[in-house]
Amino acid sequence: MMKNNLNVRNVTVLMVILAFTFVFINACKREQYTLATTDDVNITGYLDRYPDQFSMMKQIIDRSGTTGYLGAYGKYTLFTPNNAAVTQWLKGKGKNAVADLTVDEAKDMVKFHILPDTVATNKFTDGKLAQITLYGQYLQTGAINEGGVSSHIVNKLAKITKSNIRVGNGIIHVIDHVLIPATLTLAKSVEANTRYSYFTQALKETGFYDSLNVEQAAVKDTTKRFQTLILESDSALKAAGYATYASFKSRYSKTGNPKNHADSLWLYMAYHISAGPTYTPDIISTPAIYTLAPKEIITTKFAGQRILLNEDEFNGVVEPGVEINRSFSDVTAANGVQHEVKKPFSIKVRVQTPVYFDVADQPELRTNPKWRGASAATIPLYANGLSTLSGVLFNDPSKLTQGQNYQFVTVPDATRKYNANDYFNLSMGTNVQRAQWIEIKTPMLVKGKYKIWICYSYNTSAPVLQAGVDVGRPGEQILPNIIDMRQSLGSSGVSSATSSLPSADPLMLTNGFKRYMATTAEFAGTLRGAQPVTGTGWDVMVGRLAGTADIQTTDRHWIRLTVVNTAAGSSNFTWIDMIHFIPVDADQNYPRFSISGTQFNRP
Repeated sequence: MMKNNLNVRNVTVLMVILAFTFVFINACKREQYTLATTDDVNITGYLDRYPDQFSMMKQIIDRSGTTGYLGAYGKYTLFTPNNAAVTQWLKGKGKNAVADLTVDEAKDMVKFHILPDTVATNKFTDGKLAQITLYGQYLQTGAINEGGVSSHIVNKLAKITKSNIRVGNGIIHVIDHVLIPATLTLAKSVEANTRYSYFTQALKETGFYDSLNVEQAAVKDTTKRFQTLILESDSALKAAGYATYASFKSRYSKTGNPKNHADSLWLYMAYHISAGPTYTPDIISTPAIYTLAPKEIITTKFAGQRILLNEDEFNGVVEPGVEINRSFSDVTAANGVQHEVKKPFSIKVRVQTPVYFDVADQPELRTNPKWRGASAATIPLYANGLSTLSGVLFNDPSKLTQGQNYQFVTVPDATRKYNANDYFNLSMGTNVQRAQWIEIKTPMLVKGKYKIWICYSYNTSAPVLQAGVDVGRPGEQILPNIIDMRQSLGSSGVSSATSSLPSADPLMLTNGFKRYMATTAEFAGTLRGAQPVTGTGWDVMVGRLAGTADIQTTDRHWIRLTVVNTAAGSSNFTWIDMIHFIPVDADQNYPRFSISGTQFNRP
């Protein structure tokens, strides 16, 4: 008997220590939230314990027939309204008591307040929760500030008055309003709002009204149960010059049949619809929205507090985008979510053009005074186990050795002549302390087929690489040619003594090599007459054809360079200068480049 009492005491002491540790750790976090503990074994037991607050919710659970599983083992999150909230809800439905609810009404109410997982407030985001309710719709969470006190709010309505009540089979959050699921489909929701009469008519004429009017339960493919619709109000379309719906239709519908998938009005509307429930936080966190218009995307950008669509830099020119009107966005429907933009937008028709990408031209680097300065300088590409550039990724930066080179380098007056005098100096190899692959985000590429050239500076200790586009993402392509950075132009099928001469260009191209730096005065010290000095000038600046990629969507993409030869890459000598994306039917040999960044076209 003494032994048993001792064990009980030990367990009690341990629980106190663990509880203290949990509170102490969470006290260090910036987020403050209520933490309550209970020795109840389940959700229903907790509700029974406090009938003055939750007796009506318990009655609804009993009437719904869900008491059994909410009283059994499992992992649930219950957003429970208090008695005052339930009374108000019943009154709004014209009912006097819980007994006036049908069983189905009670079931739906309970299911909309339950998540099939334990979700504490530290997992809340400003947007939809990752877990869907048992009812089949998502909940949105956010924050409000009243009198200097911040509180969590659910579905823009219900304030959480007590949070993170841990019970044996989950977590309970107390709310001051009953949550109401959306009952209208996206189509019906748009039609019911007089702001969107143009869009309602366009949805009907193109056939999208019908597809947006399907109840989610009727869609067997769960990936297609929810859709996102981006709307333009009548006032925005009128401000853009469309005085009537007829004028808007005539601008886009050219085939006489708006349901024809080649009709511009059909494409216009398809470009405003995407699969899945994409709330504004999802838009902010993703670089692009894949629309129902074939191979067309909407790019996204978060600037200050504004969410911008299709604000892109193309060929060095910033194209203004359109702003999401957040006051009329994140509107949940029974089968998706809708947003509004402040101005109309349509598919951008672009002509495929070459892109000559200097990998050292990165937004974060441009803000650094050392970037392309008058003096030699280096800027680290990763720090504290993370890449310092949003457009550059390493396979596992936390394992990279700090002493290795992962740098932007600017080198005025260096022997080797890089475009704009800068390049990436990387340590790559199969050793885990070196980068085994690097990914670089491209500039905007118009959809089409491109020959992709990796422009580098040769070194006998450099690695052997293979390139891929969007590896591990939709549209992944592995390019066929090996990029052996130990090869100079002198090993490209012509002698190093003649590799700088125009007569050598066709043969180098045939072998998948090219000279990408121009014949300019800065190479004077590396030439003997018309020929280069091997290892100091022309022959070490190499353009290597990685292969041809079929870019399916107009967007920024990721190009990955992966080490494929274990015998190479023994030192910090991976020197990458540029990547050229040239349409397959365009000139692959020109323009050429210089240390000033100037382009020289074909003579």
